[in-house]
Amino acid sequence: MEDKFQQTKRLIDKSEKILLIAHRKPDGDTLGSCIALYHALEKIGKEVSMACIDEIPDRYKYMPDISKFISEFDFHDYDLMIVSDAGASYMTSYHEKYEGIFKGDVHVINIDHHASNDNFGTVDVVDNQSASTTMIIYKFFKFAGYEITPVMATALLTGIYNDTGSFMHQNTTPETLKIAGELMAYGGRVVDVSKNLFKTTPISTLKLWGRVLGNLKVNKEGVAMSVITKQDFDECGAEIDELSGAVDFINCVPKTNYTVLLHEDEKGNVKGSFRTRKEEVDLEEIASKFGGGGHKKAAGFTVPGRLEKEVRWKIIPAHDKRQHRAIKPGNDVSLSE
Repeated sequence: MEDKFQQTKRLIDKSEKILLIAHRKPDGDTLGSCIALYHALEKIGKEVSMACIDEIPDRYKYMPDISKFISEFDFHDYDLMIVSDAGASYMTSYHEKYEGIFKGDVHVINIDHHASNDNFGTVDVVDNQSASTTMIIYKFFKFAGYEITPVMATALLTGIYNDTGSFMHQNTTPETLKIAGELMAYGGRVVDVSKNLFKTTPISTLKLWGRVLGNLKVNKEGVAMSVITKQDFDECGAEIDELSGAVDFINCVPKTNYTVLLHEDEKGNVKGSFRTRKEEVDLEEIASKFGGGGHKKAAGFTVPGRLEKEVRWKIIPAHDKRQHRAIKPGNDVSLSE
């Protein structure tokens, strides 16, 4: 990793105008990474911009300068682009908007912790053993000798808190806790992070999570599954990002092998999120069968389509419960009370 850090510092040193790019549907790790880098690079005299193709969720607006994110730009205006926490180049969605953005015209530093990363950068700083991308960036700051301010420390803590589920996920290691403690010593506001990420919940989110719990089933294979449709979002008055964390919550069901949460998005896709507590289950492998990826214990996928409920009812005769007739929707059967 030291060699990658050296290459990263070399590109930063010779660049004047730098663009920091977050992935689509931004979370605390990608945003915390960008904010921390923004302050670090400004402090050493660079002209810095931050970009995200999607709107920033309200829960992250406690971080200073979060309002400075832009959604459009000309990437040729920059000497260097740094993409944080994108498991693949398509996760930014800018490859669809700007042809050739990651094809080499402008140097790209790709900083990430997903095993599925497709190494799209000029320099790929990828460590899939790291709990968050902000942990990698913290190590780079220490390597480069950059001063870490309280604002930067809080941003870096945001990424760690986000991706460890406030230190409840299995990716929480002694190193994770050690770095979190060091960031608090630098002035990181862990109270602000935990309050905004995990202790501030709108009514619409509570209603949406109620739907998640109401739809939860466990099959014979020990898979806990729930679904959320576009109609559920509309009826609850909730946005897509309000589903964040729900899959981790239902992953607490005992005696299950893994958890799946499926939901429809506004673009006509079905997204799946996987979580497990089992050492022997590899969710990255399962997600890859659907064209997705991630980590061994936390992965996901996106496929075009929609969710459709299939119902099966049984009629059990009152006098002989051993006999029954299965009825599926569409069968020509009349029932009377």
